[in-house]
Amino acid sequence: MLNDRVERVQVGRYKDVPLETNGNLWLIWYYHNGSWDSDTISGWREIVKEIETGNVKELFCVWHGSYRTNLFLMDKKDFIKRVKKAFSK
Repeated sequence: MLNDRVERVQVGRYKDVPLETNGNLWLIWYYHNGSWDSDTISGWREIVKEIETGNVKELFCVWHGSYRTNLFLMDKKDFIKRVKKAFSK
């Protein structure tokens, strides 16, 4: 397998993602009904609205860190708290 020793999906490391300072982040959310959608961090207001409906099962962030690009499983409550604090000014 290609890079099977490298963990591409990061679980439990959502605090590592620089939501507040990186305007190039992509977010992907997966609905309970199996559909999905995506947007950049600049669309955070709409993403928060979707999460707050209760229809979003999982939220992921694509971030190219220091060495490689990974997919981070985000904590939805933490995401809402952090983006509101950072951008609701």
